Amino acid sequence: MLKSLYIKNYAIIEELELDFSSGFTVFTGETGAGKSIIVGALSYLIKGKADPSVIRNGADKAIIEGVFTYEDYMKEKLDEADIEYDDEIIIRRQISRDNHNSIRINQVSVTLSFLTDLFDEHIDIHSQRDSQYLLNKKHHLTLLDRFSKDEDQLGDYKKAYRAYRKAANEYDELANHTYSDAELEFYRFDLNELQEANLDIEEENDLESKEKRYKSAEKYITTLNGAIELFDGDEGIKEKLSMMIRTLNLDDELVIKTKENIENLYYSLSDETDKLKDLLSQFEDEDLNIEWIEERLYTYSKLKRKHSTDTAGLIEKMNELSQKVSFFEDRDYVLGQKKKEVDALYKAAFEKAELLSSLRKEKAKLLEKDVIAHCKDIVLPNANFNIRIDTCELNNNGIDDIEFYVSMNKGEELKPLKNAASGGEISRLMLALKAVFTSLSATSFAIFDEIDTGVSGKVALAIGKKIADIAKSTQVLCISHLAAVAACADQHYYIYKSDETGYSNTSVRKLNEEQIIEELAMISTSELTEASIDAARQLYKNAQGSLKK
Repeated sequence: MLKSLYIKNYAIIEELELDFSSGFTVFTGETGAGKSIIVGALSYLIKGKADPSVIRNGADKAIIEGVFTYEDYMKEKLDEADIEYDDEIIIRRQISRDNHNSIRINQVSVTLSFLTDLFDEHIDIHSQRDSQYLLNKKHHLTLLDRFSKDEDQLGDYKKAYRAYRKAANEYDELANHTYSDAELEFYRFDLNELQEANLDIEEENDLESKEKRYKSAEKYITTLNGAIELFDGDEGIKEKLSMMIRTLNLDDELVIKTKENIENLYYSLSDETDKLKDLLSQFEDEDLNIEWIEERLYTYSKLKRKHSTDTAGLIEKMNELSQKVSFFEDRDYVLGQKKKEVDALYKAAFEKAELLSSLRKEKAKLLEKDVIAHCKDIVLPNANFNIRIDTCELNNNGIDDIEFYVSMNKGEELKPLKNAASGGEISRLMLALKAVFTSLSATSFAIFDEIDTGVSGKVALAIGKKIADIAKSTQVLCISHLAAVAACADQHYYIYKSDETGYSNTSVRKLNEEQIIEELAMISTSELTEASIDAARQLYKNAQGSLKK
């Protein structure tokens, strides 16, 4: 959730600070006062590329700072970046004319891509342009899958499809590639060299360990002999501990207990010293052929340098060369086997695609009913929403070609969503779709910039109620020119512009209940009269009352 927003020297904003709560917040004000600039600043905070043109005239830098509540989904990314956090996440962006720009999260510098990823799918900024996402056919399948909420089945299909495409690409490469005699001779030479080397990762590790022991054997022998002598030698620790034990021959409970502890220490040290003797014996008895060891290690080193890889890579290289040579020597057989593999993987993927398609068709009916129900809520009683699913060639998304169709009036034929609705209708339809998909996504904060364009009267009130409904689960900030929409908000900010300093400046004032009623009256009639205030008060009372039911 967004808790507060601070903006300084951004566009025509000199300085302002806003505090937010959960629920539905509305911004109203005259056209050009700066409502969309505030939304733009918030959008810029999260995903905007540094652009000096946003800096207010006469200023050297602009600052935007947002305070968000910490959410669990942030934990992994914040931990990876070593960013400390508690209940709040403070994001601060500075844009300078001299390109000394910065992005900080809790005082730690981050990249724009990190910041964008942190809030990916959790902040939804909707403007008239953003409607294009819902209108665009290429996104309709993704939206249906989001509604279906069966990530396991979709994941299983994608895994099967990737396996099929990998095998198909390998088959195409084999079928379309032939080797010259010179290439084949080169491959055979390298293959023979690698096979004769008889490479083994465990052997290499063992050889390196033996070489290291051999080179350090003298140091080991001297050190171990010295340690053993300290314990076992004349007047060594062993002899002195033995004498100490014999000396403690008193009939005293405390002395007897101490004597037992020393005896245990004596036997423990003897056991550990025996282990050192065994290790010393291994060094003295081990017959290491250091010349052979170094010759084998040289073979590994030479081949790794030649092929610019490690031993595991050499083994993989040998297998690849073996396949190439085998393919050349028995091309028809190898191609036949690969074709059988491709066909089997295609069949497996296609079967999973059919299961996925059946699920989509089942969920599509539920989504149609859901969208139509939301349309009725916002006074689109004759709206009909249909999801057309046609079969297409197997691809990364399955075998379904999906497009949303709609008709807005009774008796009207269904048309593709992108060209079926007027301005006011499209705003309401977008809100209906948002009501469905916002609740399905991980969105915790949504902005609606004039989503009520082209409507009025009872339709506006219905839109306000629908936004308030969305705001029950998602914090919503809405810019509106309609009193009926604004009357449904939990908190109301009035945006205004002044020119007192010789420069235009956007300011914000949070309204109390009486001020809200006056603003609703001004939006409705452009003047404050007893009648307009009474009407606004009744509108506000009715809107707020209906939301509490």
